[in-house]
Order: sequence, then structure tokens, then C-alpha cells
Amino acid sequence: MRTRLLHRDRDLHDPPPAPPRAEELRRNLGVDRLLAVMAGGDDTLYRVAEAVLLGDVASAEDIRYRHDVLRDCLAHPEAVDDLRRIAADTVERERHNYFGLFTRATPDKVLYRSLDVLDMFVDAFAELRAACDRWRGGFTSAGFEAFFACVAAELDDEYLATVRAHLKELRFAKGELISMRLGAGAHGAGHVLRRPDRTGWRRLRGGAGGIDLDLDDPAAAEALTTLAGRGIRTAADAVAQAAEHVAAYFRTVADELGFYRAVMNLLAALDERGAAWCLPEPSTRGLVCHGIYHPVLALDTRETLVGNDIDAGDATVTMITGANHGGKTTLLRSLGTAQLMARCGMPVAARDYRGPIHPQVYTHFGGEERDGGDTAGRLEEELSRMSAIADVIRPGALLLCNESLASTNEREGAALAREIVETMRDCGITVVYVTHMYELARGLADADDSRHTFLRAERLDSGDRTFRMLPGPPLPTSHGDDLFRRIFGTPTVR
Repeated sequence: MRTRLLHRDRDLHDPPPAPPRAEELRRNLGVDRLLAVMAGGDDTLYRVAEAVLLGDVASAEDIRYRHDVLRDCLAHPEAVDDLRRIAADTVERERHNYFGLFTRATPDKVLYRSLDVLDMFVDAFAELRAACDRWRGGFTSAGFEAFFACVAAELDDEYLATVRAHLKELRFAKGELISMRLGAGAHGAGHVLRRPDRTGWRRLRGGAGGIDLDLDDPAAAEALTTLAGRGIRTAADAVAQAAEHVAAYFRTVADELGFYRAVMNLLAALDERGAAWCLPEPSTRGLVCHGIYHPVLALDTRETLVGNDIDAGDATVTMITGANHGGKTTLLRSLGTAQLMARCGMPVAARDYRGPIHPQVYTHFGGEERDGGDTAGRLEEELSRMSAIADVIRPGALLLCNESLASTNEREGAALAREIVETMRDCGITVVYVTHMYELARGLADADDSRHTFLRAERLDSGDRTFRMLPGPPLPTSHGDDLFRRIFGTPTVR
């Protein structure tokens, strides 16, 4: 049985593990707020959304494949919820029925528990097939077509009837037929569970040479239980494995559909806010987008959103400078969150978006771990975190730096930061760096390297911030005096 709703050639048997430094990433980008909206209070949806958003990196082909599936989901949300309900309810019923195959579980207990579960699964298969037959006509994506075709082919009436017959037979309503041979010390060996020939079995049971056991004798009852257990052990293991295989299928269906339900929850929240979103286009060229914004900000504020237009061209280093409180860090978070969303096949928070898919995303926010302490201690902590990132980052990754290495004097910080930026760049890593260190930004600008691009937070002549980032070289001031005057007023000269 195949699901094929996230990948064209495989299923999401187990959600991907969290990447290295995932906690730092989710904290700096505000991912938890995004996940809460996607989950809508459902812990299972939260688990799936978290795993896919943080850990799943789809190919460009699979991203487009998921976009088509999502279009179907948005067109038929009631069908998605119906199919997911069947799978999720089945998983929940199996979980409640599970008593655990611990060491003291006898083969007969394993067998009959597994048979009970499989009986329930057969009923769920019939319900799933009926639902697929009911909804199939409205879907056009390759993913749903593969899913519906598999259910129709694998779960027809003849197959379900055959399974029910086998499950009934495995309950051994008239007892088990077990063959064995005598082993060392006259003990039984080579126990084999046989499919009984009813006529021959009755003849065997009625013939001479049988052994009568007094089942009121504890020793005799225990011996018979042991004998039966040895005979049915192989069947019990096979049936238990079959039950787990089917349970895994329903979990996969619930998880893959759950991912799309979580995405739909987020899009509904953005639509209610009037915030734009688009399906991103994977590209081997640099990032080009219009109206990009941070979706968490859209969810948490009713103020007018300001989107930004980015055209990175072929640059792999983007320096963002300009006025304090001008929206630079928000743009950094917007770019990181958009990359996480794009690479797992989700829509992104922008009017349009085309850019590369990065297999890794790391963040380094200056001073995030230590608010107090001496300068040397803060710098050491920042360098330690940067070193930990360097241990795991690979070519093709995206590194987002926010005021990194600004905890020391500007000359020292700029020299360290420039060496890191240029090393990362030369290793094929894309860097977006928010900084107030003019010496760092000016040094990279003076290099006149086509791999560098520069954005600057817009400031009006009045000192007001527009929260837009425009192409422009770095300036030697961050206009902190604007904030001083706003808070304390213009000083009066006497």
C-alpha cells in the first residue's frame, strides 16, 4: 500500500528528524507561533508540521508535486478532512487496543490481539475505499490520482473478503493442528502449524493411539499451552507484523494529509488577515521576490504590513544596513521563514517568490544567549555558536546573521565577521547579514565583488522609517539620534 501524497516515489513513513541547531532556528525565526496556527490545537498536526517544516527538504520536482496536491486540497477541504478522519480514527483505535508485545505476552495473546486489530483495520479499509470512491472524481493532481488508484486496486471487494476469511480461520475455532517430531530427550521439536483438512482431522482425532489429557491438572494444562504456543508462534509473529504494517500505512495517510490540513489552517489565517501568499518557484538563480513579509508578524498584529521586494541576482552575500528600528531583523526573519516554507512545498508569505532551495538553514543572532556579562564573555559565546554552526554547515546552505560579532569593538568585530562571511561565501554558502558595523559593510562594498549585494533600511528626511529595504550602499550612521529625539525630544539650547 502506497500513499504518495508528499513524494512521487516514496511515502513519509517516519517524519524527518529535526536538523542540528533546530531550537536556535525556531527561536530566532519565531517558528513556534507559526506551528501553533498550523496545528489549530491538534497535537498530531503540530508534530507533523514541525517535523516537515524544520526537517524536510524536498526536491524541486517534489515541491511542484506538493503544490498540485495542495491545490486539490484547497478545492476540496471536506474530502481531505474526511479521508484524514478515517485514518486518524483508525490509528487512535489501534493505539487504545495495543497492550504491548512485552516479554511475558504469550503467542496466543499476541495472535488474538493482532487478529482483533486486523479485523478493525479491514473495516477501516472498507470505509477508506468507500470514501475514495465518493471523492475521487474531483481531484486532478498526480499525488491524489496515485493515492486513489492504489486504494481502488489493492482494496477491492474480493481482496477484503479473502482477508476476512483468513482472519476467521486463524482464530482456530475448532482447535489448532500442529505437527512435530521427537527431538533429544523425547522432547517435541520442529513444531509446524498445519492448515487442517477437516475430513482427515476428524479421522485423526477419532482414531486409536490418541493421548487424553486431564485439563484440571495444572501441569497438563501448562504443557498443552506450551505446545500450542510453540505451534502458533510463527503465525502469531506474522500476524503481528501484518498488523503493524497496516497501522503504519494508516499513520502515513494521517500524517501526509495532516501536513496539508496544517498548511490550509495557516493559509486560512493569512486570508482572514488579508495577507498575500504564493506558491514559490524553485530556481537555480538568486532570490527574486515581491512583497515578502514575516508571516508571524501578520498573525500577531493588525497594523498595515509592509512587504519588501528583493532581487539578489547572482549574489551569495547580502548585507542589510541602515537605520535602527527600520525593519532589518524582520526582513531577515522573513527570508528565513520563507525558505523553510518553500523547501517543504508550502506557500510563502509574499506576492511572488522565485529562488534556490537551500538544504540547510542556520541562524546566528548576536548576543541572543547572554544579556549580561563582560564583552570578552559575550564575544566568546558568539564565536562558540558560530563554531558549532561551522561544524555542521555544508555547501548550498543559507546562513542568517543578525548583528553577529558586534559584542566587541567595531574594528575587531568587523575583521572577524568579514573573514567568516568570505569563507562561507567561498564554500558555496549563501549569507544574509544584518549589521550596524559600517567597517564590515564598507569593506565588502569596496571589494566591488559581484557576489555581494547591499540593502539599506529606508529613512525619510523626517526621520520616519518606512520599513522598506532598498538597494543602496552602507552609510556610516544608523541614525540612532532619531530614536533619541523621539523618546526625549529635541534638546533646548540655552
